[in-house]
Amino acid sequence: MLQRTNKILIGKDIDRTAAVVGGADFTTLIAPTTGLASGEIVVLDKNKEVLGAGATVADSNLIYIVQGSARTFNYTNEDGTTSVTAARELISSDPIEGKLVKSFQARTHVPKAEKTASFNLAGYTMVAGTEYIVRIIYKDIKEHPGQFTHTYRHIGTTAILDTEGALIVAKINKHKGRRVSATYTAGTDTILLTALPIPDCTTATTDIDAFDMVDFDAKFLYVNSSGNWAIIPATSTTVTYTGPTKGSGNWEQIRDIEKAQLGYIGNTNLTHFPIITKTLDTQTTLDYNMLVIEHDKSYLSPDNQYVKQAPLTTIVALPVAALQIAHVLGQLNPWMASAGFTAVAF
Repeated sequence: MLQRTNKILIGKDIDRTAAVVGGADFTTLIAPTTGLASGEIVVLDKNKEVLGAGATVADSNLIYIVQGSARTFNYTNEDGTTSVTAARELISSDPIEGKLVKSFQARTHVPKAEKTASFNLAGYTMVAGTEYIVRIIYKDIKEHPGQFTHTYRHIGTTAILDTEGALIVAKINKHKGRRVSATYTAGTDTILLTALPIPDCTTATTDIDAFDMVDFDAKFLYVNSSGNWAIIPATSTTVTYTGPTKGSGNWEQIRDIEKAQLGYIGNTNLTHFPIITKTLDTQTTLDYNMLVIEHDKSYLSPDNQYVKQAPLTTIVALPVAALQIAHVLGQLNPWMASAGFTAVAF
């Protein structure tokens, strides 16, 4: 029995190649230099020719979405009369049948934003000789949420808030293992903690861990005359938080989607070291908009003699503001409209 299969096609920040026009066939698409470019996305009709702008389900009851791969190949025809060097390899979606499309949505890029915690110390007078404590309780350690902490201690040297705030911030930022950065803005009486990106999942497409963000609670305390930790009697008793916001279409998320669907294209053995797999098409310098198509696929099941349907998801990731977006939507929107779906835009 088939289960839900996901496929993602990832474009580059490029425009449409001049030769890729309605009716162009495979010979044109794979042609070196003049054919489909690496990272170029195009929609094909049921005959696997480029779908014309404005074409509907009546013109082609199914479509394919194709990505130009970075890989090329050489081939010679059966007669041995024609040879082509560096032909473009194409990556194709599963067939998308108009009558079996369930949804057609656009997911506009939303930037990620790290979590912040702000302590407003306005109105508080620091006391020389008092021990101050910034305690950070991390909640994103899935194995022990709330059990992993960093504690920073500072002995006050003056009553001047700007001086002491700068010293506290310097102590936090000096910690090599810190998971936040700290700033103090003179005149605002505010200490701001901002989460740092997690290096194990935000460095490269080869990161092992899936994308995640630092999440934490923070407390600004002092040691009272009894030797106990106590909340400072100032407006800092309330911490103002923002985030974290994971957003949508950030390169780390596109990478994770691409990695998750590798098994559907044959990369199933992850026990090799180094792991034998394709080079990912996600680019760490780009942000992406996404087209998400939920659809079914008809197939003849081996356990009986009638046609079943299996759920599929096809995702098209296109860099924000890429010129080819207009061409892809110019093909997909009219066809999807004829299948009963509203046109989308970024």
